[in-house]
Amino acid sequence: MKQYWALIFIASLIGSSFSDAANDGSIATKDYEFVATVNGAPISKGLFDLNLQGVIAQGQKDTPQLRDNIRNDLINKQLIAQEVVKEGLDKDIDLTNQMAQLRLNLYLQAYIEAYLKENPITDAKLHQEYDKQKEALGGGDSTMQYKLSQITLGTESEAIAVIDRLEKGESFAKVAKQVSTDAQTRSQGGLIGWVAPQQLDPAIASNVISLGKSGFNKTPLKMGNLWVIFKVEDTRSNKIASYESSKNGLRQAIIQQYLQETIKRLRESARIVQ
Repeated sequence: MKQYWALIFIASLIGSSFSDAANDGSIATKDYEFVATVNGAPISKGLFDLNLQGVIAQGQKDTPQLRDNIRNDLINKQLIAQEVVKEGLDKDIDLTNQMAQLRLNLYLQAYIEAYLKENPITDAKLHQEYDKQKEALGGGDSTMQYKLSQITLGTESEAIAVIDRLEKGESFAKVAKQVSTDAQTRSQGGLIGWVAPQQLDPAIASNVISLGKSGFNKTPLKMGNLWVIFKVEDTRSNKIASYESSKNGLRQAIIQQYLQETIKRLRESARIVQ
């Protein structure tokens, strides 16, 4: 909510700066094109066009009525923005950081748009990504999924002691809440959720597949610096989504892959101090 008001306040500051400059004679109003003024604060045609382009991109038709609605909406926001300043509510807005966040998001958007302009995502690219993801899931029309829970421990001896408790009949969820070191899953009794074997490390996947429903591994599995006990809560066969229904996700996956590769390249040559 505060971000919404911050953006309105930014617009008011822009409008006020134009107005103040015009009033003191440092800027000639005729050098700028406005669609309206509100108590002397102008609303620029650039801001109007930005809003117009936004709603047209969402599928609305450019009509005189639409333009009137956008103009009136900007007038209303300018009135609220002026009231915010008048009542001193702008002091509650972290304007500097809000503007910094907005700038970063706009730059990221501009970077992605420039890439897509030079490298449009064609149907062929989408099909290639779909086939790659489908192959990773086994290549068929469906894939087996496992509902997993886990208990993570810092040492092998601790994991062996926990397995002994589980074999004696203690609840997996209860033990996970008591001793698991993974904060994210501990509060949920160790529950991870539904995963496909292809999403797991091959050594872990083969172990999970061999457990069967309600089974847990009787020997701790080492993952990095941790020792892990998995339990298969349930299994299901899940149909792989069709290409047509996956298009938007495939497009985002391609963009994310590009960003990850770019960030990796930039970080390798950057001087970063934390």
